[in-house]
Amino acid sequence: MRKKLVVGVIALIVASASFLYYQKETLAYNVIINGEVVTQVKDLRAWEQALTGYKAEVAEQINGAVRERDEIVLEKTRVRPEMLAKDLGQVIQEEVALTTDAPSLFVDGDRRLSVLSAEDLEAMLEEYKERYTRGIDPAARIQSVKFRQQVEVKTSRVEVDSILTGEQARDALFKLEEEELQVQVQPGDYLGKIARDHNATLQDILDLNPLIDAERIKPGDMIVVRRGKPLLDVVVTVTNTVLEQIPYETEYRKDAGLMSRDRQVLRQGVNGERKVTYRVTLVNGYQQSMETVSEEVVKEPVTRVLQVGTRKTLSRGVNRNYGVVQGTRVSSGFGWRTHPIFGTRKFHAGIDIAAPTGNGVYAYTSGVVSFAGQSGGYGNLIIIDHGGGMETRYAHLSKFYVSTGQKVSAGTKIGAVGSTGDATGPHLHFEVRKGGEPQNPWDYI
Repeated sequence: MRKKLVVGVIALIVASASFLYYQKETLAYNVIINGEVVTQVKDLRAWEQALTGYKAEVAEQINGAVRERDEIVLEKTRVRPEMLAKDLGQVIQEEVALTTDAPSLFVDGDRRLSVLSAEDLEAMLEEYKERYTRGIDPAARIQSVKFRQQVEVKTSRVEVDSILTGEQARDALFKLEEEELQVQVQPGDYLGKIARDHNATLQDILDLNPLIDAERIKPGDMIVVRRGKPLLDVVVTVTNTVLEQIPYETEYRKDAGLMSRDRQVLRQGVNGERKVTYRVTLVNGYQQSMETVSEEVVKEPVTRVLQVGTRKTLSRGVNRNYGVVQGTRVSSGFGWRTHPIFGTRKFHAGIDIAAPTGNGVYAYTSGVVSFAGQSGGYGNLIIIDHGGGMETRYAHLSKFYVSTGQKVSAGTKIGAVGSTGDATGPHLHFEVRKGGEPQNPWDYI
């Protein structure tokens, strides 16, 4: 009896030992993240030590506290040898996402990037704005430089892996979302044609290229036809006061003893001067608007007095009758102008008289039509040779009523107002040239 009891106890001990050995060899813990088993561990303490060590290493690198983004579940289960074989440190680096509080850039409420240093990010934003103030005339006064969007730097909870280095953040901030498009001027090109070829308006092209002289583009020049699209839009408001000419008027005194082309200067005309203050808004370096803030005449013009023959030529009348066309206003005068923002000077070889499309255009005086056709930025152009090296030009026409070689008299209706070529709206561009050199049209009409 006693022998049977001893045998039974030994059997129980052996069975218990076998069960414990079975438990040790066949049971483990699934590590579950987002419902997916990423690995198994036999020793919970080893997992905790590895995870704690990894978090401490990352926290030291970013100099900030970190925590797991997702809940980690440890669940007892049967051993899967292929899961136990995984390197624990590698699994933690690949599968455990850590988060921290980091300075972040928000644009209109959306987080765009995160960095370790708020000071560095603020400095980048200032540099970003500053680059759009370069090239402005030093005499101009910058009123404001600001972002069009709502831009904020504030702390947010982000994944550690999403934090950018200073260099990465600068690249992301300054990179254009769409690149600027430039085209090279080809023989026969003019701004109006370039605009049409790229589904733009002439005003678009002029706004995108404020430093070009529309009348003097040549093959090989580079023209911007589409602006680049940056991450942030910078609005710069500038004021500047420039000195502009006031063209002098001409008083005519008729003399029956002189031919119409004969003229004697009884008193030289002197241009006046005025100070004009402009307010200009630039968006990403491109002019968006320009308005006149104030004007001050500093020198009155002196009227030129000319003695002329009585042979017929057109002259200015009343009610906006400019002789060569019935217009509404002079939209651009003759001579040099200084750009109020960039300080560049451009020469306008004639006068622009705004008028409705279709208004009649008349020959200044008698002569022969030396050209009637399309001519680049002039659009539809008529040139009349009046002899003695003198010619007049009538540009941007919508219609021709004369042809090359035809003789015309003063007042002959030669064409109609239009907006062909480089014209932002209907107007007549009128030029007077002697020996090929532009003359002030106000000395003639």
